[in-house]
Amino acid sequence: MQVGGVEIAMLRTIDALRARGDVDVAVITYVPIRVERFQKWFAARPDIQIYTLYPCAWLGTRLVRFFPVRLIQHWARDLYRAMRRRRLRPDQFGHVDVFVDYYNFQFVSEFRHLHGAKVAWWHSSIDVLWRQKAARHVGDYDRFVMLTDEGAAEFKAHMPHDAKRVRRIYNPVDVHEIQGLAATGDRAPGDYFCAVSRLAGDKDVQTILTAFDLFWRQNARPNVQLIIVGDGHLRDALQAYAGTLAARDHIVFTGRLTNPYGYMRGARAHILSSHGEGLPTVLVEAAATGTPNIASECKNGPREILLDGDAGLLYTPGDAVGLAQCMADIWAGRADARAMTGCATRGLRRFDAMEIADQIMRMMDEIC
Repeated sequence: MQVGGVEIAMLRTIDALRARGDVDVAVITYVPIRVERFQKWFAARPDIQIYTLYPCAWLGTRLVRFFPVRLIQHWARDLYRAMRRRRLRPDQFGHVDVFVDYYNFQFVSEFRHLHGAKVAWWHSSIDVLWRQKAARHVGDYDRFVMLTDEGAAEFKAHMPHDAKRVRRIYNPVDVHEIQGLAATGDRAPGDYFCAVSRLAGDKDVQTILTAFDLFWRQNARPNVQLIIVGDGHLRDALQAYAGTLAARDHIVFTGRLTNPYGYMRGARAHILSSHGEGLPTVLVEAAATGTPNIASECKNGPREILLDGDAGLLYTPGDAVGLAQCMADIWAGRADARAMTGCATRGLRRFDAMEIADQIMRMMDEIC
């Protein structure tokens, strides 16, 4: 339960299921929840029982940096978890009809000890599924959820023996909540492009910086900014790189924000530059604020969300020149932002939380 897209999608899904009134939800975590935002969220929903598999903090996920001690921690943690896994019983979580492994088979070792119906969600691109050789776990679950039609189709083509297990279910987005937050959130003055992203390698924010600098120099150095909203282990490196660019005084890093939607709403365009995604919900959120999207055409999701380019601009992943051209097209009005946002708004119905909750329950009925 760290701050990220998967966690937010899970909480939205839980709320949609609870709103039906015919299902109870419990949450199993590896370690105690320490993020204040999530502590408050669960405190406001006392009907959700939380079970923690590995409550010992020192043997949890907070490992020390000093290598010899870290090595001992790794060994002790593995032993500790193996011992606790052997004592797992389905009834210790109350009456459970379906166990859901919500993030990329993270609980596959634990679920092997539990009898009952099981479902797994995959939140990364299908290329990561193949690269990590994680598809071998699909047979351990009754259903396997992918977030895009593109990913589900490729999986079925490559693994036809498991095709009947696969379902495509989008992550839910509360459009009205996002629009409300966008109306009250902070935004930058003047003209700017915006990227809301975790600052990690797979998000390829460096390409956004390079492309913005190229756009800025090729278009008479306009009075426009690039606002990077988010945090991550590459923040210092990305800020250092931005400092080497001609447009450095026009680039702003805000850090992580609880409400980034005001920045999205005020932007000329929102930019996604990932090398791979499961379903980039941030594109749906930007569309909900009425802002056009520019996205790398990576696996999986951007082309599907942006309706083959009718609801936003697409460019080749890693292509700074192509991204700079997309920025210039938005800036000069050559791209019809109004038409794209109108198309994107109509496409938001696919991500309605209650419809997605209904799809989930129909899937659960199949295996219960």
